Amino acid sequence: MSRFMRALQKAGLVELDEQAEPVVAEAPAESVSAVVMDHAGTTSAPLPEAAPATAPVVAGPVAEQRPFEDIYAEQGVPAATFSAEKLLKIFDGLAALDPAARIAAVRALDAADDAWTVDDALLDAERKSRALGAARGQLEQQARAALEQARRDIAERDQRQQDAVGRIRSQITDLEALLEREVARATEEKAALENGARATKDACLREVARLDAEAERLRRLAATFGTPPPG
Repeated sequence: MSRFMRALQKAGLVELDEQAEPVVAEAPAESVSAVVMDHAGTTSAPLPEAAPATAPVVAGPVAEQRPFEDIYAEQGVPAATFSAEKLLKIFDGLAALDPAARIAAVRALDAADDAWTVDDALLDAERKSRALGAARGQLEQQARAALEQARRDIAERDQRQQDAVGRIRSQITDLEALLEREVARATEEKAALENGARATKDACLREVARLDAEAERLRRLAATFGTPPPG
């Protein structure tokens, strides 16, 4: 641990762990670039950047509140010699100073300790920013894919509904025709039964009249000639 960093620790400007390295803290990686931009209004020379890994769009529910470390690992961000979060921790620890003094103090820490550099943290911040942007793009693509899939599913469901309604209406038409035929046949059968009953009744009446007429004729014969002898 450098004497300069020990002095900052005693002044309460930074917190150091047992290995004399800044304590890691989670913070947005995007704000790290302000450290160099505020210093003389320029940035250091660009460093090689690792391209984020391209991950396939995952269907299904979105996993929220995922640790940033998992996202960085999925996007292929390599381990940094000095992470952006560590630099943010130092920079935030110097919040009591004015912006120019904060930049100068960070630069002094950088110069006093060969174990890390501001450029290492800035490269890590750039890689992580790109990784977060790629993850954001994947989420947007996943949302679009979910909407498109929902539209396709709704269209298929509408088509199935139309097919089912058409079949049901066709069946209703067939059933209505069957109902009309059944009613007509029942009406015809009832009329036939009624006509048959009337015909039977009329035949019975005619036969009864014929029998009555014959019986009357026989009675008149008996009355004409008297009562026949016994035996």
